[in-house]
Amino acid sequence: MKILAVTLERCSGCSLFVDDKIVFSSSEERYTRKKSDSLFPENSIKHALEYCNVEPDELDHVLICGNRLSLIPSIMREYSTFTVDDQLRSMKEYWYPKLIQNKDISYVELFKNKINLENYPFNTDWGKKFDYFSLENPYSVEDEKKVSEFFITTLSSFLNIDKSKISHVEHDTCHASYALYGSPIREKNTLVVTADAWGDDLSATISIFDGEKINRVKEYHHKDFQLARIYRYTTLVLRMLANEHEYKVMGLAPYHNSKKTIEVEEIFNNMQSINDIEFSFNSEIKDIFHYLEENLRNFRFDQIASGLQSFTEQLLTTWFSNMSKKFNASSIVYSGGISMNVKANLVISKIPQIKNFFVCGAGTDETLPMGACYHQATMSQISPKPLTDLYLGDNANYTESQLGQIDGIKINSFSSTEQILDHLLNNKIIGVCRGRMEMGQRALGNRSIICDPRSIQNVEKINDSIKNRDFWMPFAPIILDEYQDVLIENPKKLESPHMTIAFETKNGKELIPASVHRSDGTARAQLLKKSVNPELWNLIYSFYEKTGIPAVLNTSLNLHGYPIVRTIDDALHVFQNSKLDLLWLENHMIEKI
Repeated sequence: MKILAVTLERCSGCSLFVDDKIVFSSSEERYTRKKSDSLFPENSIKHALEYCNVEPDELDHVLICGNRLSLIPSIMREYSTFTVDDQLRSMKEYWYPKLIQNKDISYVELFKNKINLENYPFNTDWGKKFDYFSLENPYSVEDEKKVSEFFITTLSSFLNIDKSKISHVEHDTCHASYALYGSPIREKNTLVVTADAWGDDLSATISIFDGEKINRVKEYHHKDFQLARIYRYTTLVLRMLANEHEYKVMGLAPYHNSKKTIEVEEIFNNMQSINDIEFSFNSEIKDIFHYLEENLRNFRFDQIASGLQSFTEQLLTTWFSNMSKKFNASSIVYSGGISMNVKANLVISKIPQIKNFFVCGAGTDETLPMGACYHQATMSQISPKPLTDLYLGDNANYTESQLGQIDGIKINSFSSTEQILDHLLNNKIIGVCRGRMEMGQRALGNRSIICDPRSIQNVEKINDSIKNRDFWMPFAPIILDEYQDVLIENPKKLESPHMTIAFETKNGKELIPASVHRSDGTARAQLLKKSVNPELWNLIYSFYEKTGIPAVLNTSLNLHGYPIVRTIDDALHVFQNSKLDLLWLENHMIEKI
């Protein structure tokens, strides 16, 4: 069985399933070098098929994630000069008149001047075939059908396959299948939970795995459960990019905790509430953004962030606790955009009756293709193998002669990670580009920047000369799973190989100050097993033997505003345009002359 699945909206990409497992998965942004690239994933598809030596006519199924697709909003966000000011304008000049005044507003006409038809994707063969300005209402069923027909035709032409092989898979079905089969849990009566902003009219689902298949028992219409939208529009109220900078709001939240937090939280409680497992949204609120802007205007930015996060944690904890009791389930797997809130995941993990809780890596829409593949496989009576890691992209291939053609660098060969250890102990900032690229927005050691987590100066160095991160945002550690008790509190021994749960630490501010949140001392840890990445594990273990700390600081290898690197060339570009001290490429270490 060979299955190709694609997602065609924000952070588009593809996954390839062969026989009984995912063999390749990547996002288009890694190839175009445009963060969150949202259109036709021609590069991802090409590389997936080439890497796995699969011809298009060998594919049994080609799947499109989601039934209802919107094209124009993605174009506006990704292929224009769409800024925070433009997002604010869309709230004030499109959504407010549409929702409050019942005016017929053309989204296309409003932002037509933001699109340059001479630039990608409009200058591609497939991009020229669609009349983008024929979509007057990108959110209508009629226009969504046009988009679906366009993508089916494009996929058919691109792969040279019959349209009969191409079909859609519902949005939350993809999330749910990935939540289960992207986890190590296969227990009967496991709850499979999805939660995000919107997908095919839903924003959340609850399913039960009966040992053979996933059975949906509860679904939530997006008008009833609007947590993600509340978080999104609060981000915009704070004048940060919605759909992108929510993680910054989460990172800011712990810096403030007072009665003002309670007051802000109450504003959110007035919007969204829960009774048992039923959500309800205040029907008097027709426009979330303008309601928030009006009611939050007298609060400071950190107070707003704190109140929002506190509300989120309380709402989700109540939901998970109630569903666990209602369905008598102690094991839960979880995916969807909201699952990326690691602080909320921490409080969920503490619910007493939940014994096993797994949050899938990269739970946003970029992993929908993996879920679609898993779903189709099970429909074809195939039992997918568990997903052991997210190293599913291209290899970091290079030759020594290729490196020798680059000016301004010194190439050192090595046969042992001991040489890398010396650099770590000497407080060097090391870029890593080796092995297969990670899937998702979080580097997991193969496209990473690593350094000594004990030195807070390393945070300042990385921020000032490489990443340009907001000062309040924490870095995270890679911690050896087998020695996690040295640094973190994890009484249930939950697995977290993809940095999806924040953990309370044991004297983290003193032991690994560069890799914990400066305010609350929590750590968004990647718990690394030796079997997953032996070379990296051995390096960290050697560091542990020397220092007593079984961890290194980890952040993604990229410059600010760009996706994580894919190739050696991408890594060298970062190296030469930053103050990275060293670059680790398989068995070579690169230095600047």
